[in-house]
Amino acid sequence: MKCLLVLLCGAIAVSAVQLPPTVPVDFNLEDKVLSDIADDVANRLEQEYYTFLKTGVETPAFKQLTTQLANAHTKKDIFTKDLTELETRDSFVVCTLCRSIMRVFMRTIRDEDGELHGENSGAIMKKIAMDVCRRLNLQTEEVCEGLIDAELPTVDYIMRNSEMDSQSFCSLFLTFNFCNTGSNPDYNWSLKIDDKVEAPTSSKGDTPRQSESDIKICQFSDIHHDPLYEPGSLATCDEPMCCQRQKSSTEGTPNAAGYWGDYRDCDLPWHTLESALNHAVKTEKCTYIYQTGDVVDHMVWATSIEKNTGVLSKVSGQIDKVFNVPVYPCIGNHEPHPLNLFSPEGVPNEVSTKWLYEHLYEDWSKWLPKETKETILKGGYYTVSPQKGFRIIALNGNDCYTDNYWLYYSGTDKIPQLEWFHDTLLAAEKNGEHVHVLNHIPSGHGTCWAVWAREYNRCITRFHKTISGIFNGHSHKDELVVHYSDEGHAASVAWNGGALTTFSFKNPNYRVYDVNSETFDVTNHRTYIFHLNEANNKPTEEPNWFLEYEFTKEFTEDLSPAGIDKLLDKFAENPDLMRKYWRYKVTTADPQVTGGCDRNCLAGSLCAAAVSVNNKRERCEELRQKLFVALDNEEDDDDSAAALSILSFTSLLAVVFTMRIGF
Repeated sequence: MKCLLVLLCGAIAVSAVQLPPTVPVDFNLEDKVLSDIADDVANRLEQEYYTFLKTGVETPAFKQLTTQLANAHTKKDIFTKDLTELETRDSFVVCTLCRSIMRVFMRTIRDEDGELHGENSGAIMKKIAMDVCRRLNLQTEEVCEGLIDAELPTVDYIMRNSEMDSQSFCSLFLTFNFCNTGSNPDYNWSLKIDDKVEAPTSSKGDTPRQSESDIKICQFSDIHHDPLYEPGSLATCDEPMCCQRQKSSTEGTPNAAGYWGDYRDCDLPWHTLESALNHAVKTEKCTYIYQTGDVVDHMVWATSIEKNTGVLSKVSGQIDKVFNVPVYPCIGNHEPHPLNLFSPEGVPNEVSTKWLYEHLYEDWSKWLPKETKETILKGGYYTVSPQKGFRIIALNGNDCYTDNYWLYYSGTDKIPQLEWFHDTLLAAEKNGEHVHVLNHIPSGHGTCWAVWAREYNRCITRFHKTISGIFNGHSHKDELVVHYSDEGHAASVAWNGGALTTFSFKNPNYRVYDVNSETFDVTNHRTYIFHLNEANNKPTEEPNWFLEYEFTKEFTEDLSPAGIDKLLDKFAENPDLMRKYWRYKVTTADPQVTGGCDRNCLAGSLCAAAVSVNNKRERCEELRQKLFVALDNEEDDDDSAAALSILSFTSLLAVVFTMRIGF
């Protein structure tokens, strides 16, 4: 989510002159030209705002633009959509405003005579942001004030103490190409990678087939338990998350929240979590449990240490109660208060994430040995060996998350965990261990910092013989990602277990993997779901959980990186097979299936499976073109062909960056 930055960017917008008429509505210019236009407008906005800050005069242009902007957005989209999914004109405006606001605030905070340099800067910034919230009708007053109060101390500290410039900041925060012009050397570093082993010369293809001796691993991801969920309450509210209020006036209407959950912007009631865990323990005999992050709900404007720790402990306690097996968790971006913010060591306690790491270790210590304490308290990551020859590495992937404002404090702060990751893999290689990697945010996600993802991918490639599986969450999609070497060889596969929450437009699901007992490669997986509408029609009965599909029966028995790479070609050549993959990806949820998936949607889903570093998309482009040829050859594809001819700049962006932010 853009959260506070949206509000602060609006502070620039409401004081600015009207955008020049030369800015096109449908951008088809070269990135450099578009970036130059954005920069020119940003310079003018900066000067206009600085003048307004000095005089307080509301000019006619100020009032006109305020009205225009108030009518030009939806409350939901600006708080729930991925920046890469915004319309083209919105993308241009956000880039322009980002550059403007960062220049103004860095100028007024860092300069000794700046208006925001003193101790009262936080109060002034809040006053501006709240005024913008009201003028532009960005969100409800409650949402705006909650986000501002929570995030402002961290934003103020980072601006005051970092060396980040506006161009580099916006290049990281806004990953679409034309805004990505920063060149801060602290944000383009390389890890020292052990080179004593020859780089792969072909795709990894030695994964064994499924056998009766395989062990089973259950994955629960993105639980997002909402302790305030109220069946019958309003499911269509203005806030970013609903299903908590107005039951007396909503119950019995189409806008009422379902008993077992709701397709709309709502999270998971407790009884649905209990149902999922109980079904899993009765259905599958899992040796281990992977919990890949995001236990806390999407009520991002009303987080607190007390609320978050309460939910974290309650959920971990329930998992421990139901399953008498080891559980290996990792951190999601929703765990901290404020949302998304994971501080480095050495910052003041009032803006530090140390409390979260301490609490998680206390919760997790029932499953993890004492030797994991040091790295958990340091940064929320750890390694453990459940049995001889097998190692698990659980990362805090929020080091790459561009919504983690601490990324803008110092780019080099994000190196130590990756160095530890490399060294842990090197030790595992020397000891002949097979490794599973748990990481909440997929490295190819549009909001994962490309430099971090690039170095992470280098580690995956270097240790492709040691790594037997990668397990992600965050996207709420049942999907996979192939990790490629720089030479284009498939080195590893990352499996995404979807989400237990229904947020948004999905059926609850969990995943079970069959894993070879010697190499610990994934040999098959099964996904269990229930149909939400069907369950809500029978609120007094347990949901009808069922096996949605089994991977080897639907797609391929070869789950090696080479085998999955070949499967991507089959998806591109056979649109019906790709459509099947997409249906499972969205858990065959009624709203999704009814809406369907057009050619650009299919291409986006296919590209998402082929991008492990979000600015390296050669394989994506190859597959996309092959898919479009196959679609054009379908006899009844006249409408799709027309869609290709009017493919806009926005659609091209969506093909490359399809994942949602804020999950």
